[in-house]
Amino acid sequence: MKKLITLFLITARLAAADIVGTDLIKGLVTSGIKTMPNPPTVELAGTLPGRRALCAGNASAAFLFLKEGEADPLAPAGVFFNRFLVANAAVVVVVHKQNPVAQLKFSELKGLFAKESREVYLNWGDLSNGTLSEMSAPLVYAPSGAFTDELFKGLVLEGNDYRPGVRQRLEWPTIIENLTARFGVVAIMPSMPAGTPGRLMPIADGRPGRSQVAYPPNEVNIYNGDYPLRLPLYLYVRTDQEKALHDTLVWILSDAFAQGLEAQGLSPAPKAIRGRLTQRLDR
Repeated sequence: MKKLITLFLITARLAAADIVGTDLIKGLVTSGIKTMPNPPTVELAGTLPGRRALCAGNASAAFLFLKEGEADPLAPAGVFFNRFLVANAAVVVVVHKQNPVAQLKFSELKGLFAKESREVYLNWGDLSNGTLSEMSAPLVYAPSGAFTDELFKGLVLEGNDYRPGVRQRLEWPTIIENLTARFGVVAIMPSMPAGTPGRLMPIADGRPGRSQVAYPPNEVNIYNGDYPLRLPLYLYVRTDQEKALHDTLVWILSDAFAQGLEAQGLSPAPKAIRGRLTQRLDR
């Protein structure tokens, strides 16, 4: 009974919210919106409850993470949604600058990191294109609030856990030290800050029916989806509520909001794209 009452209370709160969706950006959104005149109400309790509230007609807008191939939320009868790709959660792969391997695909990353994998790559020389005879040293940098673990395990490890040799919960100075001194290091992280002593690795999905072409994780490749280690964050907005939410939407597309997304390890939409979307709102 207690669980039913809690669920009812959550549903009631969602019904009263203008903006719902993922809790990953809750602090960023709520702190910015509360400074606005007549701010919209916000209830960021997660993508799934946000999707339900939007589809039920209980919200005006929703921030939703969608997996590749996942269907858009279904609007209630007589209602239409506009969709804005505001950011991507991404994972980059960083290796030592002198590592000669040119690119990696999902199956090779799985062999480097996964507890269970058809192929296990304990040495870089075990890879089909590997010419470096050096033990692999897989590292995970997942700062608080980042989506690194969930995204990498979901897309690459397919729900598997890391193998025992993978070093986790490392602080940034330790990551820097390893990238500087160890030729065999391969680190995953939400982004590669300027000055990091390593090289970004181009990644290909490589699975049957998926792209075999490797792309580096630059702003355009992540936004377009060519770089496969990403999960898009969409903002769905009811078309009949765009006018009421105009100022909020302009702020969501602003440089200030983009900088906040970057601070949380997300990759915001390119500035030029955000500018075009803002102009569309103004028209």
